[in-house]
Amino acid sequence: MHERSRVILVATPETASRIRMLHAACEAACSSLPEPRPVPVLIEDDEVRESDLADAVAVVVMDEEEPPLTARRLVSRLAFEATVTMIRLGGRPRSDAIVLTEDTDAATLVAVLRTVVHDHLEIDRLQKELALTARIAEGVQEEIGRVDEELQMAAMVQREFLPRELPDVGGTRLAAMWRPAGYVSGDIYDVLRLDEDHLGLFIADAVGHGVPAALLTMVICRSLPTREIAADGSHRLVPPGEALARLNRFMVSRQGRTARFATAVYAVYDTRTRTARIASAGHPAVMHLSAADDEPRMQEIPSTGGLLGIFEDETYEEHRVTLAPGEGLIMHSDGFEQAFPHDLASHRQRRLPNERYREVIESLAAHDEPEDMIRGVRTLLDDHGGSLHQPDDLTMVCLRTAAASMESLAPDATGHAASGDLRAAG
Repeated sequence: MHERSRVILVATPETASRIRMLHAACEAACSSLPEPRPVPVLIEDDEVRESDLADAVAVVVMDEEEPPLTARRLVSRLAFEATVTMIRLGGRPRSDAIVLTEDTDAATLVAVLRTVVHDHLEIDRLQKELALTARIAEGVQEEIGRVDEELQMAAMVQREFLPRELPDVGGTRLAAMWRPAGYVSGDIYDVLRLDEDHLGLFIADAVGHGVPAALLTMVICRSLPTREIAADGSHRLVPPGEALARLNRFMVSRQGRTARFATAVYAVYDTRTRTARIASAGHPAVMHLSAADDEPRMQEIPSTGGLLGIFEDETYEEHRVTLAPGEGLIMHSDGFEQAFPHDLASHRQRRLPNERYREVIESLAAHDEPEDMIRGVRTLLDDHGGSLHQPDDLTMVCLRTAAASMESLAPDATGHAASGDLRAAG
């Protein structure tokens, strides 16, 4: 016998004769049917037990004007029993039952019962699959929760690698923005006080996204050589080009079966002479901005070196730029090339690089304070269409020299006052 194939024909004193005849005819007809087939069972109305209903797919009752109390209770219960189909012979149409005519013959009833059995077997199968799916979904949900917790912890760890506060050296003003596209970022930055006069500004952008890229950037940031201590206790600042070359050799030496690449830019800024020495490894160009009280101007300091982690003997050319009082530098990751798509661009076009970010960065020249620059960029990003679906990680470091009224112009190495033009010397 197949599971849940029983059909209970309920006999009351008034309907017993008709129900017994139907039971006999149905039992004979069903015995020759292929499996799964209905199994008719005759039970008196006052003898229907809980266990009988548990294995039944249908209950057949005849309509009566004054049915016994036990029959009424059974019908009332079946109205709320979703797993058992009630079939009524006679009476008006009902929403809780299949209603057939009172004189329905055995062949018609068997056809209906066979359909009900097949339907319930399919329902039972689907319920089992649903229960299994629910258990799997619960396990998946638990795993998602575990992964979410781990990613949140990874994000916390990565944030601990960022500067907690930016150094104050020689009146130089600094601000930074770090905005991951997800839990963790493939970008990282650092701003270091190298000595009494020098600052180190560094941004790295690993190729790729997610946890692998985040781990790589943290290793890169902590592996950047910035100072060397001699035996006599004196120190030497590692020039940017040499620092990137040594970092590149370190990465190549640690490559496994899967190569990992990154772009980076490192600048050593002398606050006394307002001179920056900059080297880049395939990173977007550093922007040299005019002072806030001048006509807004921007000049790119070119990037000439290859990516970190590819060629062991790669060299990185240094560029030197001297800032006038109030002028600034902006370093940023390549995520800004996609951060400001045209409003009418398609979804695919929104993820392609465009030149609008240059206009945004040039507009920052009107802000005197780096904090105002960063605040302005954040506002533009938040107000821009599609800002909830940031396509790439975003990092920016802004530097402004002190205005002329706030500093005594320090002589450069030649004894002359520092030049303020926007040309970068190679």
